[in-house]
Amino acid sequence: MTASLMALLEQQLAAAEQAVMASTGGAAWCQLQRDGRVTGGVKYDEGRLAALMAVRRHWRDSDPATWVQLLVAELNQWQQALAAIQAQPKPAMPWLAYRQGGVDALTALHEAVAASVVP
Repeated sequence: MTASLMALLEQQLAAAEQAVMASTGGAAWCQLQRDGRVTGGVKYDEGRLAALMAVRRHWRDSDPATWVQLLVAELNQWQQALAAIQAQPKPAMPWLAYRQGGVDALTALHEAVAASVVP
């Protein structure tokens, strides 16, 4: 089962990496920012990638029996960060997009993991 969970994560990471490449055209994020070309789409894709990479780091360093708990904890952290930005009087759109991308990616991964462990 651990191999299948890691495979789900790797599939979603690959999709997020492809989305980043498509939205940035392969340019470095720092260059896009310097050029003023950072958009909500780029930040959304970056958030997806960052959240999934965090889960991969946690999973690689942890007992597979704790993977689902670690995923839920990471999702909760991203949801809280998104809620904090949404609560601001004038939230920055790039940060909203970034956090929403992370929440969406982790929610999709959690749903895929839940579907894969149901007997």
